[in-house]
Amino acid sequence: MKITNTPLDQININVRFRKPSEVKVNEIADSISQVGLLSPIGIDASKNLIFGMHRFLAYQKLGKKTIPSIIQESDPKMNELKELVENYDRNDLDLIQLSDHLVKREQLLKELGLMFVENTNPYDRGNKISVPELAESLGFTKRSYQVRKQVSKIDPDVKMMLSGTEFANNLTYLLKLSAEDSSMQKDIAGLLLSGKCKTFKSAFIQAKYKEFKLRSKPRCEFNFKERFGSYPQSIMKFHHVNDDLRKVTSIVNQDENLRHQKGSLNFGETQIKLHQMNPQQCEFAIDYYTQPNDLVLDMFNGRGTSGLTSLHLGRRFIGFHIDEYAYKETKRVIEDHVETTPDRWKLYLEDGCEMNSLKDKSEYVDAVFTSPPYTGQPEPYNNDPRDLCNMSFEDFYKRIDVMMSNVARLIKKSDHENKRYHPIIFVVGTHRNGKEGIFDMDVEFQNIARAHGLTLWDKQFLETNNPHLVCSLQRNFEFKFVHKNYETSLVFVKF
Repeated sequence: MKITNTPLDQININVRFRKPSEVKVNEIADSISQVGLLSPIGIDASKNLIFGMHRFLAYQKLGKKTIPSIIQESDPKMNELKELVENYDRNDLDLIQLSDHLVKREQLLKELGLMFVENTNPYDRGNKISVPELAESLGFTKRSYQVRKQVSKIDPDVKMMLSGTEFANNLTYLLKLSAEDSSMQKDIAGLLLSGKCKTFKSAFIQAKYKEFKLRSKPRCEFNFKERFGSYPQSIMKFHHVNDDLRKVTSIVNQDENLRHQKGSLNFGETQIKLHQMNPQQCEFAIDYYTQPNDLVLDMFNGRGTSGLTSLHLGRRFIGFHIDEYAYKETKRVIEDHVETTPDRWKLYLEDGCEMNSLKDKSEYVDAVFTSPPYTGQPEPYNNDPRDLCNMSFEDFYKRIDVMMSNVARLIKKSDHENKRYHPIIFVVGTHRNGKEGIFDMDVEFQNIARAHGLTLWDKQFLETNNPHLVCSLQRNFEFKFVHKNYETSLVFVKF
Protein backbone atom coordinates (compact mmCIF):
# COMPACT_ATOMS: atom_id res chain seq x y z
CA MET A 1 0.00 0.00 0.00
CA LYS A 2 1.66 3.17 -1.21
CA ILE A 3 1.14 6.49 0.55
CA THR A 4 1.54 9.65 -1.51
CA ASN A 5 1.18 13.36 -0.80
CA THR A 6 -1.73 14.62 -2.84
CA PRO A 7 -2.43 18.35 -3.36
CA LEU A 8 -5.62 19.30 -1.56
CA ASP A 9 -6.89 21.34 -4.48
CA GLN A 10 -6.71 18.27 -6.75
CA ILE A 11 -8.95 16.11 -4.58
CA ASN A 12 -12.58 15.82 -5.73
CA ILE A 13 -15.28 15.98 -3.07
CA ASN A 14 -18.43 14.23 -4.25
CA VAL A 15 -21.78 14.16 -2.45
CA ARG A 16 -21.18 12.73 1.01
CA PHE A 17 -23.62 10.60 2.93
CA ARG A 18 -23.65 12.93 5.94
CA LYS A 19 -22.58 16.46 6.73
CA PRO A 20 -19.18 16.77 8.40
CA SER A 21 -18.95 17.87 12.01
CA GLU A 22 -17.20 21.16 12.58
CA VAL A 23 -16.35 20.07 16.14
CA LYS A 24 -14.76 16.88 14.83
CA VAL A 25 -12.78 18.85 12.24
CA ASN A 26 -11.40 21.12 14.97
CA GLU A 27 -10.47 18.15 17.17
CA ILE A 28 -8.59 16.48 14.33
CA ALA A 29 -6.88 19.77 13.40
CA ASP A 30 -5.64 20.13 17.00
CA SER A 31 -4.40 16.52 16.96
CA ILE A 32 -2.56 17.02 13.65
CA SER A 33 -0.89 20.18 15.00
CA GLN A 34 0.43 18.24 17.99
CA VAL A 35 1.29 14.74 16.72
CA GLY A 36 0.70 14.86 12.96
CA LEU A 37 -1.70 12.84 10.83
CA LEU A 38 -1.99 9.30 12.17
CA SER A 39 -3.99 7.80 9.25
CA PRO A 40 -3.93 8.87 5.60
CA ILE A 41 -7.09 9.59 3.62
CA GLY A 42 -8.33 7.28 0.83
CA ILE A 43 -8.71 8.41 -2.77
CA ASP A 44 -9.18 6.59 -6.06
CA ALA A 45 -7.11 6.89 -9.24
CA SER A 46 -9.19 9.91 -10.31
CA LYS A 47 -8.43 11.56 -6.96
CA ASN A 48 -12.04 11.26 -5.73
CA LEU A 49 -12.19 11.21 -1.95
CA ILE A 50 -13.21 7.77 -0.72
CA PHE A 51 -12.83 8.24 3.05
CA GLY A 52 -11.25 10.75 5.45
CA MET A 53 -13.48 13.79 4.93
CA HIS A 54 -12.83 15.21 8.42
CA ARG A 55 -9.06 14.78 8.00
CA PHE A 56 -9.23 16.51 4.61
CA LEU A 57 -11.11 19.48 6.09
CA ALA A 58 -8.70 19.63 9.06
CA TYR A 59 -5.77 19.93 6.64
CA GLN A 60 -7.64 22.70 4.80
CA LYS A 61 -8.27 24.49 8.09
CA LEU A 62 -4.54 24.30 8.93
CA GLY A 63 -3.68 25.82 5.55
CA LYS A 64 -1.71 22.82 4.32
CA LYS A 65 -1.22 22.26 0.61
CA THR A 66 -0.95 18.46 0.45
CA ILE A 67 -2.25 15.50 2.48
CA PRO A 68 -0.98 11.90 2.84
CA SER A 69 -3.22 9.67 0.71
CA ILE A 70 -3.72 6.03 -0.17
CA ILE A 71 -4.76 5.41 -3.77
CA GLN A 72 -7.34 2.61 -3.89
CA GLU A 73 -9.04 0.99 -6.81
CA SER A 74 -12.28 -0.58 -5.73
CA ASP A 75 -16.01 -0.81 -6.36
CA PRO A 76 -17.62 2.60 -5.78
CA LYS A 77 -20.20 0.95 -3.56
CA MET A 78 -17.45 -0.61 -1.48
CA ASN A 79 -15.83 2.80 -1.13
CA GLU A 80 -19.15 4.21 0.01
CA LEU A 81 -19.53 1.40 2.51
CA LYS A 82 -16.03 2.06 3.88
CA GLU A 83 -16.99 5.69 4.40
CA LEU A 84 -20.13 4.65 6.26
CA VAL A 85 -18.19 2.34 8.52
CA GLU A 86 -15.62 5.01 9.21
CA ASN A 87 -18.25 7.63 10.00
CA TYR A 88 -20.02 5.27 12.36
CA ASP A 89 -16.80 4.38 14.15
CA ARG A 90 -15.45 7.93 14.42
CA ASN A 91 -18.51 10.10 14.98
CA ASP A 92 -21.50 10.40 17.27
CA LEU A 93 -24.66 10.33 15.21
CA ASP A 94 -28.05 11.61 16.30
CA LEU A 95 -31.01 9.27 15.85
CA ILE A 96 -31.98 10.76 12.48
CA GLN A 97 -28.44 10.39 11.12
CA LEU A 98 -28.13 6.93 12.66
CA SER A 99 -31.35 5.73 11.08
CA ASP A 100 -30.29 6.84 7.59
CA HIS A 101 -26.88 5.35 8.28
CA LEU A 102 -28.29 1.92 9.17
CA VAL A 103 -30.60 1.85 6.17
CA LYS A 104 -27.84 2.89 3.77
CA ARG A 105 -25.35 0.40 5.24
CA GLU A 106 -27.81 -2.46 4.87
CA GLN A 107 -28.67 -1.38 1.33
CA LEU A 108 -24.97 -1.34 0.29
CA LEU A 109 -24.30 -4.72 1.89
CA LYS A 110 -27.18 -6.19 -0.10
CA GLU A 111 -26.03 -4.56 -3.35
CA LEU A 112 -22.50 -5.87 -2.80
CA GLY A 113 -23.84 -9.37 -2.11
CA LEU A 114 -22.51 -9.36 1.43
CA MET A 115 -25.81 -9.67 3.28
CA PHE A 116 -27.87 -12.79 3.72
CA VAL A 117 -31.51 -12.17 2.90
CA GLU A 118 -33.89 -14.00 5.25
CA ASN A 119 -36.21 -16.65 3.79
CA THR A 120 -33.74 -17.39 0.97
CA ASN A 121 -31.75 -20.61 0.38
CA PRO A 122 -29.53 -21.06 3.51
CA TYR A 123 -26.99 -23.06 1.42
CA ASP A 124 -26.20 -19.88 -0.53
CA ARG A 125 -25.31 -17.95 2.58
CA GLY A 126 -21.57 -18.51 2.69
CA ASN A 127 -19.93 -15.72 4.72
CA LYS A 128 -22.81 -13.27 4.28
CA ILE A 129 -23.91 -11.39 7.36
CA SER A 130 -27.52 -11.63 8.58
CA VAL A 131 -29.62 -8.77 9.97
CA PRO A 132 -29.42 -10.05 13.59
CA GLU A 133 -25.63 -10.40 13.25
CA LEU A 134 -25.34 -6.92 11.77
CA ALA A 135 -27.47 -5.50 14.59
CA GLU A 136 -25.33 -7.25 17.21
CA SER A 137 -22.09 -6.04 15.61
CA LEU A 138 -23.40 -2.46 15.94
CA GLY A 139 -24.40 -2.90 19.57
CA PHE A 140 -28.17 -3.34 19.07
CA THR A 141 -30.71 -6.08 19.57
CA LYS A 142 -32.60 -7.03 16.42
CA ARG A 143 -35.69 -5.26 17.77
CA SER A 144 -33.93 -1.98 18.68
CA TYR A 145 -32.09 -2.04 15.33
CA GLN A 146 -35.35 -2.37 13.36
CA VAL A 147 -37.05 0.32 15.46
CA ARG A 148 -34.27 2.81 14.78
CA LYS A 149 -34.46 2.12 11.06
CA GLN A 150 -38.09 3.25 11.10
CA VAL A 151 -36.96 6.83 11.74
CA SER A 152 -35.53 6.93 8.19
CA LYS A 153 -39.12 7.06 6.85
CA ILE A 154 -39.32 10.70 7.93
CA ASP A 155 -39.52 13.10 4.99
CA PRO A 156 -35.98 14.04 3.76
CA ASP A 157 -36.66 17.77 4.16
CA VAL A 158 -37.87 17.22 7.71
CA LYS A 159 -34.78 15.13 8.52
CA MET A 160 -32.59 17.98 7.31
CA MET A 161 -34.61 20.46 9.42
CA LEU A 162 -34.37 18.45 12.65
CA SER A 163 -30.97 16.75 12.34
CA GLY A 164 -28.44 18.25 14.71
CA THR A 165 -31.14 19.82 16.91
CA GLU A 166 -32.29 18.82 20.39
CA PHE A 167 -35.29 17.10 18.79
CA ALA A 168 -33.19 14.65 16.75
CA ASN A 169 -32.75 12.16 19.62
CA ASN A 170 -36.30 11.68 20.86
CA LEU A 171 -36.93 8.15 19.60
CA THR A 172 -40.56 7.91 20.77
CA TYR A 173 -41.71 11.03 18.95
CA LEU A 174 -39.49 10.50 15.91
CA LEU A 175 -41.26 7.17 15.43
CA LYS A 176 -44.65 8.91 15.78
CA LEU A 177 -43.46 11.56 13.33
CA SER A 178 -42.47 8.91 10.77
CA ALA A 179 -46.07 7.59 10.76
CA GLU A 180 -47.51 10.97 9.71
CA ASP A 181 -47.78 12.20 6.14
CA SER A 182 -45.16 14.59 4.76
CA SER A 183 -47.30 17.71 5.21
CA MET A 184 -47.99 16.97 8.86
CA GLN A 185 -44.30 16.22 9.49
CA LYS A 186 -43.30 19.59 8.06
CA ASP A 187 -45.91 21.41 10.14
CA ILE A 188 -44.65 19.74 13.33
CA ALA A 189 -40.99 20.44 12.51
CA GLY A 190 -41.81 24.05 11.66
CA LEU A 191 -43.56 24.57 15.01
CA LEU A 192 -40.57 23.14 16.86
CA LEU A 193 -37.88 25.10 15.03
CA SER A 194 -39.83 28.37 15.11
CA GLY A 195 -40.04 28.16 18.90
CA LYS A 196 -43.86 28.24 18.84
CA CYS A 197 -43.77 24.81 20.51
CA LYS A 198 -41.15 23.69 22.98
CA THR A 199 -41.91 19.95 22.89
CA PHE A 200 -42.90 17.33 20.37
CA LYS A 201 -46.13 16.73 22.30
CA SER A 202 -47.32 20.32 22.05
CA ALA A 203 -46.28 20.50 18.37
CA PHE A 204 -48.27 17.35 17.58
CA ILE A 205 -51.34 18.72 19.36
CA GLN A 206 -51.17 22.09 17.62
CA ALA A 207 -50.52 20.61 14.15
CA LYS A 208 -53.32 18.05 14.55
CA TYR A 209 -55.73 20.77 15.68
CA LYS A 210 -54.80 22.87 12.64
CA GLU A 211 -55.46 19.87 10.37
CA PHE A 212 -58.77 19.20 12.13
CA LYS A 213 -59.96 22.78 11.59
CA LEU A 214 -59.00 22.66 7.91
CA ARG A 215 -60.70 19.33 7.21
CA SER A 216 -63.73 19.45 9.47
CA LYS A 217 -67.08 20.85 8.54
CA PRO A 218 -68.82 23.41 10.76
CA ARG A 219 -69.68 21.55 13.94
CA CYS A 220 -73.28 22.67 14.09
CA GLU A 221 -75.69 24.58 11.91
CA PHE A 222 -77.60 26.11 14.81
CA ASN A 223 -77.24 27.28 18.42
CA PHE A 224 -77.85 24.23 20.63
CA LYS A 225 -78.55 26.18 23.78
CA GLU A 226 -80.97 28.47 22.02
CA ARG A 227 -82.89 25.56 20.51
CA PHE A 228 -82.95 23.11 23.43
CA GLY A 229 -82.66 25.49 26.39
CA SER A 230 -79.36 23.89 27.41
CA TYR A 231 -76.65 21.72 25.91
CA PRO A 232 -77.78 18.07 25.47
CA GLN A 233 -75.86 16.02 28.01
CA SER A 234 -76.02 12.64 29.73
CA ILE A 235 -77.26 14.29 32.95
CA MET A 236 -79.97 16.94 32.53
CA LYS A 237 -82.57 18.78 34.54
CA PHE A 238 -85.72 20.21 33.01
CA HIS A 239 -87.47 23.08 34.73
CA HIS A 240 -91.16 23.82 34.53
CA VAL A 241 -91.80 26.58 32.01
CA ASN A 242 -95.23 28.13 31.87
CA ASP A 243 -95.40 28.33 28.08
CA ASP A 244 -98.18 27.44 25.64
CA LEU A 245 -97.09 23.80 25.49
CA ARG A 246 -97.28 23.40 29.27
CA LYS A 247 -100.66 25.09 29.42
CA VAL A 248 -102.11 22.67 26.86
CA THR A 249 -100.51 19.52 28.32
CA SER A 250 -101.72 20.37 31.83
CA ILE A 251 -105.41 20.55 30.84
CA VAL A 252 -105.95 16.79 31.06
CA ASN A 253 -104.20 16.44 34.39
CA GLN A 254 -106.23 19.30 35.92
CA ASP A 255 -109.45 17.35 35.49
CA GLU A 256 -110.88 16.42 38.89
CA ASN A 257 -112.06 13.06 37.54
CA LEU A 258 -108.48 12.04 36.78
CA ARG A 259 -107.11 12.57 40.26
CA HIS A 260 -106.20 9.81 42.68
CA GLN A 261 -107.53 9.40 46.22
CA LYS A 262 -104.46 8.87 48.33
CA GLY A 263 -103.74 8.54 52.02
CA SER A 264 -100.52 10.45 51.96
CA LEU A 265 -97.97 11.17 54.62
CA ASN A 266 -99.45 13.04 57.57
CA PHE A 267 -102.11 14.93 55.69
CA GLY A 268 -104.88 12.35 55.65
CA GLU A 269 -106.91 11.51 52.59
CA THR A 270 -105.94 13.82 49.74
CA GLN A 271 -106.89 14.25 46.12
CA ILE A 272 -103.64 14.44 44.16
CA LYS A 273 -102.71 14.72 40.50
CA LEU A 274 -101.27 11.62 38.96
CA HIS A 275 -97.74 11.73 37.65
CA GLN A 276 -97.31 13.58 34.40
CA MET A 277 -94.10 13.95 32.43
CA ASN A 278 -92.57 17.40 32.30
CA PRO A 279 -93.52 18.69 28.82
CA GLN A 280 -90.10 20.39 28.50
CA GLN A 281 -88.44 17.02 28.96
CA CYS A 282 -90.78 15.49 26.40
CA GLU A 283 -90.20 18.41 24.01
CA PHE A 284 -86.43 18.00 24.22
CA ALA A 285 -86.50 14.26 23.51
CA ILE A 286 -88.85 14.47 20.54
CA ASP A 287 -87.08 17.52 19.07
CA TYR A 288 -83.60 16.02 19.56
CA TYR A 289 -84.18 12.42 18.49
CA THR A 290 -86.84 12.76 15.77
CA GLN A 291 -87.47 14.77 12.61
CA PRO A 292 -90.48 16.83 11.42
CA ASN A 293 -93.35 14.67 10.13
CA ASP A 294 -91.99 11.54 11.86
CA LEU A 295 -94.68 9.18 13.17
CA VAL A 296 -94.28 8.92 16.97
CA LEU A 297 -95.84 6.09 19.00
CA ASP A 298 -96.67 6.10 22.73
CA MET A 299 -98.08 2.83 24.05
CA PHE A 300 -98.85 4.33 27.48
CA ASN A 301 -100.22 7.74 26.53
CA GLY A 302 -101.65 8.39 30.01
CA ARG A 303 -102.25 12.12 30.29
CA GLY A 304 -101.40 12.73 26.63
CA THR A 305 -98.16 14.70 27.07
CA SER A 306 -96.15 12.90 24.40
CA GLY A 307 -98.96 13.10 21.84
CA LEU A 308 -99.63 16.79 22.42
CA THR A 309 -95.91 17.57 22.31
CA SER A 310 -95.37 15.55 19.12
CA LEU A 311 -98.16 17.40 17.32
CA HIS A 312 -96.87 20.72 18.69
CA LEU A 313 -93.47 19.98 17.09
CA GLY A 314 -94.87 19.03 13.70
CA ARG A 315 -94.69 15.27 14.14
CA ARG A 316 -97.50 12.75 13.60
CA PHE A 317 -98.72 10.63 16.50
CA ILE A 318 -100.28 7.31 17.56
CA GLY A 319 -101.26 6.76 21.20
CA PHE A 320 -102.83 3.98 23.30
CA HIS A 321 -105.03 4.37 26.43
CA ILE A 322 -106.72 1.89 28.72
CA ASP A 323 -108.59 4.55 30.73
CA GLU A 324 -111.68 5.62 28.77
CA TYR A 325 -112.07 8.98 30.48
CA ALA A 326 -108.41 9.94 29.88
CA TYR A 327 -108.72 8.73 26.29
CA LYS A 328 -111.76 10.96 25.62
CA GLU A 329 -110.28 13.93 27.45
CA THR A 330 -107.01 13.70 25.50
CA LYS A 331 -108.94 13.56 22.21
CA ARG A 332 -110.93 16.62 23.25
CA VAL A 333 -107.83 18.62 24.11
CA ILE A 334 -106.18 17.76 20.79
CA GLU A 335 -109.30 18.71 18.84
CA ASP A 336 -109.90 21.93 20.79
CA HIS A 337 -106.40 23.23 21.46
CA VAL A 338 -103.95 21.88 18.86
CA GLU A 339 -103.61 23.16 15.31
CA THR A 340 -103.50 19.89 13.40
CA THR A 341 -105.57 17.69 11.08
CA PRO A 342 -107.23 14.32 11.82
CA ASP A 343 -104.90 12.47 9.46
CA ARG A 344 -101.87 13.36 11.63
CA TRP A 345 -102.93 11.59 14.82
CA LYS A 346 -104.80 8.56 16.08
CA LEU A 347 -105.71 7.44 19.61
CA TYR A 348 -106.73 3.87 20.47
CA LEU A 349 -108.68 2.77 23.54
CA GLU A 350 -106.95 -0.56 24.02
CA ASP A 351 -104.05 -2.35 25.70
CA GLY A 352 -100.77 -0.62 24.85
CA CYS A 353 -98.78 -3.83 25.32
CA GLU A 354 -100.76 -5.79 22.76
CA MET A 355 -101.49 -2.90 20.33
CA ASN A 356 -103.98 -5.08 18.43
CA SER A 357 -104.91 -2.28 16.02
CA LEU A 358 -101.34 -2.38 14.69
CA LYS A 359 -101.00 -6.17 14.47
CA ASP A 360 -100.78 -6.06 10.67
CA LYS A 361 -98.04 -3.40 10.70
CA SER A 362 -94.26 -3.77 10.65
CA GLU A 363 -91.49 -1.17 10.44
CA TYR A 364 -94.31 1.34 10.56
CA VAL A 365 -93.38 4.05 13.07
CA ASP A 366 -90.39 6.41 13.00
CA ALA A 367 -90.01 6.75 16.74
CA VAL A 368 -91.34 5.52 20.08
CA PHE A 369 -91.48 7.76 23.11
CA THR A 370 -93.13 6.71 26.36
CA SER A 371 -92.92 6.71 30.12
CA PRO A 372 -94.28 3.32 31.19
CA PRO A 373 -96.27 2.99 34.43
CA TYR A 374 -94.42 1.63 37.47
CA THR A 375 -95.54 -1.37 39.43
CA GLY A 376 -95.37 -1.62 43.20
CA GLN A 377 -96.42 2.01 43.68
CA PRO A 378 -99.51 3.63 45.28
CA GLU A 379 -100.51 5.41 42.09
CA PRO A 380 -102.66 3.19 39.86
CA TYR A 381 -104.39 5.02 37.05
CA ASN A 382 -107.54 2.95 37.45
CA ASN A 383 -108.73 -0.47 38.58
CA ASP A 384 -108.37 -2.08 35.15
CA PRO A 385 -106.50 -5.40 35.57
CA ARG A 386 -104.52 -4.48 32.44
CA ASP A 387 -103.08 -1.45 34.25
CA LEU A 388 -99.40 -2.30 34.80
CA CYS A 389 -99.47 -0.47 38.13
CA ASN A 390 -101.79 -3.15 39.53
CA MET A 391 -99.56 -6.10 38.61
CA SER A 392 -96.99 -8.08 40.50
CA PHE A 393 -93.38 -7.55 39.57
CA GLU A 394 -93.30 -10.85 37.72
CA ASP A 395 -96.45 -10.15 35.70
CA PHE A 396 -95.33 -6.56 35.06
CA TYR A 397 -92.15 -7.64 33.25
CA LYS A 398 -94.01 -10.37 31.36
CA ARG A 399 -96.23 -7.63 29.90
CA ILE A 400 -93.21 -5.42 29.20
CA ASP A 401 -91.74 -8.33 27.23
CA VAL A 402 -94.93 -8.55 25.13
CA MET A 403 -94.83 -4.78 24.57
CA MET A 404 -91.14 -4.86 23.58
CA SER A 405 -91.78 -7.60 21.03
CA ASN A 406 -94.43 -5.46 19.34
CA VAL A 407 -92.27 -2.34 19.46
CA ALA A 408 -89.36 -4.21 17.86
CA ARG A 409 -91.72 -5.17 15.03
CA LEU A 410 -93.23 -1.72 14.56
CA ILE A 411 -90.09 0.46 14.66
CA LYS A 412 -88.26 1.18 11.41
CA LYS A 413 -84.66 0.05 11.00
CA SER A 414 -81.98 2.63 11.66
CA ASP A 415 -79.31 3.37 9.06
CA HIS A 416 -76.00 4.06 10.78
CA GLU A 417 -74.12 4.74 7.54
CA ASN A 418 -76.48 7.55 6.55
CA LYS A 419 -77.02 8.73 10.14
CA ARG A 420 -80.79 8.16 10.11
CA TYR A 421 -81.95 6.80 13.42
CA HIS A 422 -85.38 5.65 14.59
CA PRO A 423 -85.33 5.82 18.39
CA ILE A 424 -87.27 3.85 20.95
CA ILE A 425 -87.23 6.01 24.08
CA PHE A 426 -88.29 4.77 27.51
CA VAL A 427 -88.25 7.06 30.54
CA VAL A 428 -87.92 4.69 33.50
CA GLY A 429 -86.92 4.74 37.16
CA THR A 430 -86.50 2.34 40.06
CA HIS A 431 -89.03 0.79 42.41
CA ARG A 432 -88.82 -1.12 45.67
CA ASN A 433 -90.33 -4.45 46.56
CA GLY A 434 -90.17 -4.73 50.34
CA LYS A 435 -87.24 -6.76 51.60
CA GLU A 436 -86.34 -7.73 48.04
CA GLY A 437 -84.92 -4.25 47.60
CA ILE A 438 -84.67 -2.19 44.43
CA PHE A 439 -85.92 -3.32 41.04
CA ASP A 440 -84.00 -1.23 38.54
CA MET A 441 -86.20 -0.69 35.49
CA ASP A 442 -83.16 0.60 33.61
CA VAL A 443 -81.46 -2.82 33.81
CA GLU A 444 -84.62 -4.85 33.29
CA PHE A 445 -85.65 -2.89 30.19
CA GLN A 446 -82.16 -3.20 28.70
CA ASN A 447 -82.19 -6.98 29.13
CA ILE A 448 -85.65 -7.34 27.60
CA ALA A 449 -84.85 -5.00 24.70
CA ARG A 450 -81.62 -6.82 23.94
CA ALA A 451 -83.50 -10.14 23.84
CA HIS A 452 -85.67 -8.66 21.07
CA GLY A 453 -82.73 -7.56 18.94
CA LEU A 454 -82.64 -3.90 19.99
CA THR A 455 -79.45 -1.95 20.60
CA LEU A 456 -78.98 0.49 23.48
CA TRP A 457 -77.91 3.65 21.62
CA ASP A 458 -78.11 6.46 24.14
CA LYS A 459 -78.70 6.91 27.84
CA GLN A 460 -79.58 9.98 29.85
CA PHE A 461 -80.09 10.64 33.54
CA LEU A 462 -82.89 13.10 34.28
CA GLU A 463 -82.87 15.00 37.55
CA THR A 464 -86.36 15.21 39.07
CA ASN A 465 -88.07 17.20 41.82
CA ASN A 466 -90.15 15.71 44.63
CA PRO A 467 -92.27 18.15 46.65
CA HIS A 468 -92.56 15.58 49.46
CA LEU A 469 -88.81 15.24 50.03
CA VAL A 470 -88.81 16.77 53.52
CA CYS A 471 -91.68 14.56 54.62
CA SER A 472 -89.86 11.43 53.47
CA LEU A 473 -86.52 12.09 55.12
CA GLN A 474 -87.23 10.33 58.43
CA ARG A 475 -88.69 7.24 56.76
CA ASN A 476 -85.80 7.06 54.33
CA PHE A 477 -83.31 7.43 57.17
CA GLU A 478 -84.90 4.61 59.17
CA PHE A 479 -84.76 2.24 56.22
CA LYS A 480 -81.36 3.56 55.09
CA PHE A 481 -82.62 4.81 51.75
CA VAL A 482 -81.48 7.95 50.04
CA HIS A 483 -83.99 10.14 48.30
CA LYS A 484 -84.39 9.17 44.65
CA ASN A 485 -84.33 12.27 42.45
CA TYR A 486 -83.64 10.93 38.99
CA GLU A 487 -85.12 8.95 36.14
CA THR A 488 -83.32 7.31 33.26
CA SER A 489 -84.04 7.87 29.58
CA LEU A 490 -83.08 4.81 27.51
CA VAL A 491 -82.78 5.11 23.74
CA PHE A 492 -82.82 1.90 21.68
CA VAL A 493 -82.54 1.40 17.92
CA LYS A 494 -83.00 -1.53 15.56
CA PHE A 495 -80.36 -2.31 12.93
